Amino acid sequence: MPWNESNFPELNARAKAYQEVWEEIVAPKYDCQPASSPATQYDPYHMQITQWPDRVLLRYEKDDQLRTIWLNGREPSAVDFSLQGFSVGVYQDDALVVTTTHFVLDIADFDDYNGIPSSGQKIVTEKHWVDGEQLNMALTLENPMFLLAPASYTTRWLPAAKGYKLGV
Repeated sequence: MPWNESNFPELNARAKAYQEVWEEIVAPKYDCQPASSPATQYDPYHMQITQWPDRVLLRYEKDDQLRTIWLNGREPSAVDFSLQGFSVGVYQDDALVVTTTHFVLDIADFDDYNGIPSSGQKIVTEKHWVDGEQLNMALTLENPMFLLAPASYTTRWLPAAKGYKLGV
């Protein structure tokens, strides 16, 4: 889990009240609803990355999700709200910086376990960079509907064994 005592998000009164009445049995994951960001990024599953001229596609092994990061300056429209939000990326130096907005309300979005929901105000910013064979990511989560301040963590992925295919 990326969240610990030193970086656990500062919850506002609304989030604390929600947490008090939260029961995991109502978590959407039990109805096969896929996780969204930031939970998707730190679950210990593989992902496949495909680079196209105008986008990066991330296929997550968990829940067989396909995420599009637009590189061509595309702007979200009023109908682009979704569980995964709308992601726009730019390359800066040797890193891909991704900003995701347009999330829908998700009652267990934060991490599937703590009973912290998300809102349409959520913004997730990721910075991805390669160091040797390792893919690193620093993620910052903002959600003024439930958080008093932005929260951040870093994680990394190692390459799968040669010949590995996603189990989707």
